[in-house]
Amino acid sequence: MRSSENFRCAIYTRKSTERGLDMNVTSLEAQREVCQSYIKCQAHRKWTELPQSYDDGGFSGGTLERPALRRMIADIESGRIDIIIIYKIDRLTRSLLDFVRLIEVLERYEVSFVSVTQAFDTSDSMGRLILNILLTFAQFERELMSDRVRDKKAAMQRRGYFAGGLPPFGYLVDSGGRLCIDDERAPVVRELYQRYAAGFSVRVLVDELKQRGLLTRRYTSRLKREHGGQPITTAVVRHILENPIYTGNLVHRGEWIEAQIDPLITRSCWNTVQRERHKRAPKPDHDLNFLVKLLHDDVGRRMRTSVSGPGRTNAFRYYRSEAAGWSRGTENKAVMVRADDIERLVKSVLSGFLRDRRQLRLAVMAEGTYSEDVARLLNRGPVAARRLECAEARQFRQALVALVPRIEIAQSELKLYVSSRELKRFLAWDGKINFSRSAGDDRENVKVFAVTASACLIRGHPHHRLPVKPCKDIGGVPRKELVGLLREAAQLKEAVFAHRDKSLLELATERRMSESHFVRVIRANYLAPDIQTAILDGTLPAETTRWSLLNAAMVLDWGQQRDMLGIRAETQ
Repeated sequence: MRSSENFRCAIYTRKSTERGLDMNVTSLEAQREVCQSYIKCQAHRKWTELPQSYDDGGFSGGTLERPALRRMIADIESGRIDIIIIYKIDRLTRSLLDFVRLIEVLERYEVSFVSVTQAFDTSDSMGRLILNILLTFAQFERELMSDRVRDKKAAMQRRGYFAGGLPPFGYLVDSGGRLCIDDERAPVVRELYQRYAAGFSVRVLVDELKQRGLLTRRYTSRLKREHGGQPITTAVVRHILENPIYTGNLVHRGEWIEAQIDPLITRSCWNTVQRERHKRAPKPDHDLNFLVKLLHDDVGRRMRTSVSGPGRTNAFRYYRSEAAGWSRGTENKAVMVRADDIERLVKSVLSGFLRDRRQLRLAVMAEGTYSEDVARLLNRGPVAARRLECAEARQFRQALVALVPRIEIAQSELKLYVSSRELKRFLAWDGKINFSRSAGDDRENVKVFAVTASACLIRGHPHHRLPVKPCKDIGGVPRKELVGLLREAAQLKEAVFAHRDKSLLELATERRMSESHFVRVIRANYLAPDIQTAILDGTLPAETTRWSLLNAAMVLDWGQQRDMLGIRAETQ
């Protein structure tokens, strides 16, 4: 709750029907009088009633689409309300899920609410206890709903009915809503299984299907949206090779269930392909690429590892965005980040977070820990940081997976979502055995704390950073290509200022260069003065070339430029 001299109380009333609203004394007025009396009884706690009225007459509690309620939520977001007073909880909402959503809004803006005729007040510990009980039942209801939907879907598929979405490649949906064999594409499915089992790679199979001009079948959804009609991709073939529905079976809760669907292949053929897929699957080195399955870009795509460079000895590791189907045709280009840079940054940010008592306190209390144990846990932050820094690669990976369920990298920042529950366990960890995720950990409902750090690491080009080492030699010979780059950059800058009536494209065309190259050259004007001096003196690290300067992720911060070029030690 916000700290102020007086706590501003808003009274909310609701009546389900419009009957009786024209009477002299209505149910809304009766609710308000009781709430006003309660506020007066709390005068010693500096509670004051707001003059605004929030009355919903003739609106059901089964929905949140009520004018007075929406107006009250807007005032909460504007910081005009500290406490909400209601006659009964069902006046606020009759839906437990809606109640949970309202609680999330109130917690976000530090607003409490009080039910006058019920022992419910979130401004004290007992009210928060009851709130946690209600949230537990809300989660139970959500899980029951999910189970019912999954069971119903499995029952439909068991009877051969299509449960929604796009039908599997090789099948059609008949007029009765059942899956039937697509005579045109079913032979392709059988061929893919036979040839993959014979040793052909997925890439070869995809290339052959593209040469034939085979497309996925086009469908029109209920919303009149067109789907399909696209060339066969690697993802489509991989999905075909791992889908058990082609055997006439489906997998529900880990069990194989025979469905009333005509099979395209035998169960033994499917098992042979799965063994072959497992044999060919690359074994990820989590000790090296420890951000696998944790790192995502800023639009939600998971980032996989890739290697680039001349040969394995000089190759560079990268994390690159997956080619998600929904992102095709959009402006969300794949994000690529140097693996060494991002892994080093994650370690540094996590270690700094454990040593920052202020952030550590907020993360621990996000789980609802308000006891005296908080101070004891916070005191162990530096110890936990040292243990994390000294851990071996595999131990660090185990601890990271437990502590951080998700990491996101954006254009200019890095976000670590730290699990509050696992953080408390890690702070209390005695170090005797390896730290790993607790048994029965439900990642979908974990409370997390976002740790943000600046990170100028992202660029679409693979060589967005300059992987060079500091040059210890002094008094070197200036390199003509680097000096020429500075001279050319100064000339282009003068041309831009002299011809303000022309676009960059026109200026680049006059000089017979692309607009992209024009921009990359002109950026050299914004190198730090001591870096430009190092170019003219010939003391820049030998690994830095004209190509690497043009294709590096240029940052405006001079300190970061020095770090990128490895000359900070010489300039300080």
